[in-house]
Amino acid sequence: MVNSNLVPLRVATFGVGQHVRKLLEMAFSGPGKGNYLLVEETSAEAGILDLDGPSWKMVWNDYRSRFPKRPALIMSMRPAVFQDSLVIPKPVRLETLLAALEKLRANCRCGGKAPRSSPQQPLKSRHGAGASKSFQIPSSSIKAANSTAYQPFIFGAAEAMERGTIQEYCGNAPDRDVTDPIQLEKIYYDPHRYFQGYLHNALIKAQAIGGARITSGWGEVIVLSEVNQAMLRLSDRQLRPLCVMPLAKANVDISALAPQEVEALYSQVVYSDSWQSLHPLLWKVALWTSRGRIPLGVPLDRPVCLKHWPNLTRLLLTPHAMRIAALWAVQPCSLMGTVATLQIPQRYVFAFFSALHSVGLVELEQITVKKVPSSIPASHHQGILGRVLNRLRKASPPL
Repeated sequence: MVNSNLVPLRVATFGVGQHVRKLLEMAFSGPGKGNYLLVEETSAEAGILDLDGPSWKMVWNDYRSRFPKRPALIMSMRPAVFQDSLVIPKPVRLETLLAALEKLRANCRCGGKAPRSSPQQPLKSRHGAGASKSFQIPSSSIKAANSTAYQPFIFGAAEAMERGTIQEYCGNAPDRDVTDPIQLEKIYYDPHRYFQGYLHNALIKAQAIGGARITSGWGEVIVLSEVNQAMLRLSDRQLRPLCVMPLAKANVDISALAPQEVEALYSQVVYSDSWQSLHPLLWKVALWTSRGRIPLGVPLDRPVCLKHWPNLTRLLLTPHAMRIAALWAVQPCSLMGTVATLQIPQRYVFAFFSALHSVGLVELEQITVKKVPSSIPASHHQGILGRVLNRLRKASPPL
């Protein structure tokens, strides 16, 4: 008799975009190697569905009608809708995915009923003077914040960054002396001179009327704000040069879409390379454009704090992103203070801030830090991180 644990579980994907597919490929080629196999729909034993897009009902109904007896693993931000199915609430972490895949295997091979998964309980942390915020802070971020060793880069669940591409997102500039006006000028950039600014303006127009179009000699981009989608027929290789070069206003036009155009486009939004979620697009464009710099006008002495924990399973991760996010989630800190506290290059802090800023996930407190130390002794550095971790632990629910 063949041991079912040694036979790879054949799975097919439905409604899955490129970021989720890369997460699955990472799981199947890494810790889950030999246990799972991506196959075509007709030969699969189970399905993995991403049901957060505008057509999620159609994808789900189509799957149930075509494969009524086939088990499914669902990724969704609305787990309560699928109470009778195996669901992973987003944001998805690699370890959560692997645990769910084992449950899916048991359901397929052993005939067991798929257990339900429950959303993670957010950790509550004190913020400022008496105010409170809630974040979903992965335990891996606590370990990351506690590490003082240099980390060349961190692999994210959404996309693994190769060493050779880090410079594309973070640049390679050395740390600047911010007391020198000439060097200070080099840490800033003006997003409005680049494609990033036009994309942001198109989003503002779309939020007011439903949809907007950017047209230029290189093509067009359509933004639909209500479904959080953008359509562009450009590969990353074609898009990146548009992000790094200033664009002339005379060569770019932003126009509003008529209501009937917006309605017609809603029916065309499908999971393909042409349509993609707005937040990952804004995030990626901001990284390419900033290249380790910050938007013009951002003060260096104002504490930065997270408004929400970013959905890192769908976003490109820059080096030390988890450590920076963990710090800002529980202890607002200025940009230069973050550099000194975590002892990491300025460009990594600036790049992550610029990406968060592009999707509205950070805010600057009104108070200012009078003096930013150029360096922090090791013992003091450990003390600051220790206090951050203590606050995280106190906010954690009892096991």
